[in-house]
Amino acid sequence: MSKKAFIIGYYGSSNLGDELLLSETVEILQPHISRENIKALSYNVELTQKIHGIKGISRNKFIRILKTIKDSDFLIGGGGSMLQNITSNRSLIYYLALINAAFLFRKKVILLGNGIGPIKGKLQAYLVKKTLLKVDYLHLRDEDSYKWIHGTGNANIDLGTDLALQRVPIKKNQKKDCVIINLRNWKNIDTVKTAVKDLIVHIEASGYEVVLLSMQKNNDDQILKSLGTVYRFDDLAALKQKVESARFIVGMRLHLLILSAVFSIPFFGLVYDPKVSSFCKKMGQPFFENLESLKSSDLIEAFETMKNNERISIQTIQHRIADMESSNLRMLEKVGYMLGGQNEKN
Repeated sequence: MSKKAFIIGYYGSSNLGDELLLSETVEILQPHISRENIKALSYNVELTQKIHGIKGISRNKFIRILKTIKDSDFLIGGGGSMLQNITSNRSLIYYLALINAAFLFRKKVILLGNGIGPIKGKLQAYLVKKTLLKVDYLHLRDEDSYKWIHGTGNANIDLGTDLALQRVPIKKNQKKDCVIINLRNWKNIDTVKTAVKDLIVHIEASGYEVVLLSMQKNNDDQILKSLGTVYRFDDLAALKQKVESARFIVGMRLHLLILSAVFSIPFFGLVYDPKVSSFCKKMGQPFFENLESLKSSDLIEAFETMKNNERISIQTIQHRIADMESSNLRMLEKVGYMLGGQNEKN
């Protein structure tokens, strides 16, 4: 009997970072489960089918979701920060309900490249911890999450990396004198835009082209459009090729910074969430946390430092990525074993 998997996450919302995670999750599963037996939770089932070639299950049809969980062998958490309530308790309860439904149906639960939190409230933290300690395999993308769950010594919990750091080789593009900038909607964004506007003037005066890159439709593009022409890609390969051609990157979105690291491009982060600062620290790259008091002079100074230390930054990123490869291999081996280790025809 063919094995089946149901992937849960924040997919189909035109957020390219989340689509990268789903793409990598499918690639991890495919040696063991055929594509036609992989389904994913989605805001837009047509978009999920178009981008990934797998069937989407509408996240608003809870009865159908429960049936999909019951009919599957594995519930897979495909990266990201599902278990957090910084946006709302509703999202946290939703994902906890899906995971616990899988327990009820006696399905194996595997969470890959996940981050935990931020979580507000003692009851919420208790429910998350109780749920996570019951999953069959928990692969965490950052040290803060690993410490929060007290993962040391637990054979079912590994500290690894974000799934987007699975280094899938694509055609090498020639580097251009191009700086990619990304912003997203967040509190104090007008202060950030004012500082970034001056940074853009400085970058262009230094002889570089500035590319304003949106990672989420109807969010990033709405913020960036007042600064110039906005680029957006529906195709993940085209996005990767554009990012790979850049010389430097300045951004808020975590997965843009992760792609920057994958292609050994120096970057600095504008922190709207602890996951951004955590990744910048892991890669040894600078970041700004207090966005409400962000100054253009600080950004310009950071850009000049990044430019003058380009080679050192590239080497630092490459060394940090190399150190992560063993954790990625360990995760792939464990997942392969849990999925049965028997390849199916793709």
